[in-house]
Parts: sequence; structure tokens; C-alpha cells
Amino acid sequence: MNQLHPREQNTSIRTLFLVSLCVVLMFVDQRFNHLEVVRSNISLVLAPLRYLVSLPVITVDWANEWLSSHTDILNENVVLKADGRILNARLQKMQVLQAENTRLRNMLGSSRKLADQVIVAELLSVDQNPYRQLIEINKGTNDGVALGHAVIDDFGIMGQVIHVNQYTSTTILISDPEHAIPVQFIRSGTRSVAFGNGSVDQLELRYLPATADIEVGDELVTSGLGGRFPADYPVAKVISIAKDLTRGFVTVLAKPLARLDSSREVLVVKPNNGITPE
Repeated sequence: MNQLHPREQNTSIRTLFLVSLCVVLMFVDQRFNHLEVVRSNISLVLAPLRYLVSLPVITVDWANEWLSSHTDILNENVVLKADGRILNARLQKMQVLQAENTRLRNMLGSSRKLADQVIVAELLSVDQNPYRQLIEINKGTNDGVALGHAVIDDFGIMGQVIHVNQYTSTTILISDPEHAIPVQFIRSGTRSVAFGNGSVDQLELRYLPATADIEVGDELVTSGLGGRFPADYPVAKVISIAKDLTRGFVTVLAKPLARLDSSREVLVVKPNNGITPE
């Protein structure tokens, strides 16, 4: 015990001395600011140590921020790509709608020039093969459609109604092998009949006189004969002429002006004479 007492006394004295020294240094620093240079130098020496101590925390925060930013960028990229696809689809739809709007305006603009009333209709189904050329439209007797009414698009005659119910109608195209339409050459006035041959790109005019005034490029319109089709509607344009010198006849091939295989909107022509077509 006698050996421990001097040690404890020395420790107390040393502690008291250090506390006194700290008080004196604090007083001197507070009053005279003489230790600012020392404190600055110590801070400068300890700065790398503080940076090394805080480096793991900074690294973790940076990594978290980078991962979060990278994830946000990936998510934003996915969203932007999805939005881009949606906008592209909408743009394509708008282009289709704009084209349809243009076609309808052209059709209605053409109808204003006609003396006949028209009914705007859309195609529901198409039945086209070498033996039958039919289309179904979404207008029927409830809309004023009747048997024999002519059907046109914004380019020319497409066909005529052969079957009708309350809500839909069936139209036979002028290209049907069983269909024939009376026509007239605009340039020469020659009358004939154009027969379908199962091809949407061709009509046949048979047994024309070899002396008939016909040229490639001549345009054909409805003649109005037979009471089926109103007169002066565009039908076709001559694309070839074949002469049979032994028989003295001419066979003419004409291309229909109507888009028989691509039109989606049509007009059903209602004659204003009050007479239902035969």
C-alpha cells in the first residue's frame, strides 16, 4: 500500500497540471487568439486522416447514389421507350385516319357535283376470287339502300347492290365474271358493254366493229342504258386493243378506275328520279 500511494499522488498532480494547462491555453486563445496558427497547422495535418476516416462512408454514399441514379435512368429509359412506341402507334393511326379523312373528303366532294343522292358506307367483308367478286357494306334498307343501287368510290363505279337486308348489303363488283355494265367512250361516243373477267384490273369489251374509233387511253363512262347505272359515271380506261381481222371484230381490255381491291369507304348512289332500279 505504501508503494501505491506515491503513484496515485503523481497521477493526481499530473492530471491537475494538464487541466490547468488546458484552462490557461483556452484563456489565452480566447483573449489573444495566439493559437490560431497552431490550430490551423494541426487541422492541416489531420485533414488526410479525417478524409481517410470518412472515405468508407463517402464511398458507400456515392455507390448508393450511382446505383440509384443508374436504376432511375434504366427505368426512365424503359418508360421513354414504351412512350415512344405508343406515340409511334398513335402517329401511324393518325396517318391512317388522315388518309381516310382525305378519301372521304374526296368522295363527298365528288358527290356534291352529282345530281344523285349518296349514302356513305364502309366495307365489312370481301369475297374475291376468279369466279366471284363480291363485297359487303354496312348499310341496308334502314339507311335507304335498295336492290340495284350503284356503288362507287372516289374514282369510279365499283358495282351494284344485289342483296340487301336491314343493316348490310351485298354488292357485285364490275369485275365479276357474271357482271356486265353498259358504257360509252367519252372521246368518240361509241357505246358498248364492259364484261368482268374475274380480274380486278381488267374489263372486256367484246365484238366491237373493227372500224370503231377506239384508242388506248380512251376513258369509259356509264351510258345510262338499261336503267341500272346512272349515266356519266367513270368506269374504266382502255389499256389494250386486239383486232380479229378474220371476223372483223375488236376486243378491248380496260382497267377499272375504281379501286376494287383497296377501297374501304364507298358511296351508294340513290337516283333522284324516284324510280327504284330494276
